Amino acid sequence: MDTILQFDYSVIFWIQAHMVNPFLTPFMYGISKISSSGAIWIILGLILLGMKKYRLIGLTIMISLFLVLIVGDLSLKHLVGRLRPFVDFPNVRLVATPPAATSYSFPSGHAFSSFAAAIAIYIGFSHIDTRKRILGVIAIIIATMIAFSRVYLFVHYPTDVLAGAALGIIDGIVSWYIGNYVYNYV
Repeated sequence: MDTILQFDYSVIFWIQAHMVNPFLTPFMYGISKISSSGAIWIILGLILLGMKKYRLIGLTIMISLFLVLIVGDLSLKHLVGRLRPFVDFPNVRLVATPPAATSYSFPSGHAFSSFAAAIAIYIGFSHIDTRKRILGVIAIIIATMIAFSRVYLFVHYPTDVLAGAALGIIDGIVSWYIGNYVYNYV
C-alpha cells in the first residue's frame, strides 16, 4: 500500500510542478467539465440510438454507463471511501473548481465512464462499420485526455484514474456482449 501511495504522490506532484500552466488549464477544465456525469457520452449514445445503422453502438454506450453508475458510483466509491487529493493536501492551490469534498476519489468516475463508452464505440464500429473504426480510436484518445485532466486538476490520484480506465475497458467489453444479446434476441 505504501508503494501505491508513493507512486500516487510522486506522479500527481510531478504533474503539479511541471505541467500545470495557464495555457493548458482551461482546456483541462473544459474537457473535464463536458464529461461530468458522463454527459458527452450520454449525448453521443442517444444520437447513435437514433440512427438505425448505429443503434447497437448507442445501446452499448448506454448499458456501459448504467454499469458505471452501479459498479463505480453506487458501489466501489462508497466501499473504498478514498479521499480526494485536494482534501488530503488542502494547501495545494487548485486551478479549477473541484467536486464536492464529500465525494470519493476511487475509482475515477470520469475515467470509468469515458473508457467504458470509448471501448463500446471502438468495438461497435469495429463490428458494424470498420471504415469508421477511427471514430473509436478518437473516442479512446478523448477518454485518455479526460482521465488525465482529473489528475491535472488535482481531484484524483493517478491510481484512481488507472483503476477507472481498467474498469471502463472491462465494462465496455461486457456491455458490447450484453448490448449485442439484447439487440438481437430481446
